[in-house]
Amino acid sequence: MKRKWIVSCLIVIFVAVIIIYASIQKKHTFTLAANDRNSFKSEQIQPLFGMIKVNSDCDTSVVFTDVETGETYTIGYITSGVSEKIRLKKGRWYTVEGTGNLTITPVNVRIE
Repeated sequence: MKRKWIVSCLIVIFVAVIIIYASIQKKHTFTLAANDRNSFKSEQIQPLFGMIKVNSDCDTSVVFTDVETGETYTIGYITSGVSEKIRLKKGRWYTVEGTGNLTITPVNVRIE
């Protein structure tokens, strides 16, 4: 009886963690969209956890530039429909630049 109660509690906790994580991902997903797939665009983002995932609808390279230091981090090439991950410092603001519709998660976005 005690074992069933423990297993039930663990299942509830596991499901709650999945729901919370999915909610964070949905709330902190940003799509940098353009009218023209070939136009180059940029926006300022801040990683929520340090590791972010980037996806694009066209082949592109993506450059992240630290706003304070000017240091750059590059995803050399993303194939359309394939996502890549990059580790950035949590709490820092970065300018992200690329072509196509870039979907970046989990991040905060600076709106000016």
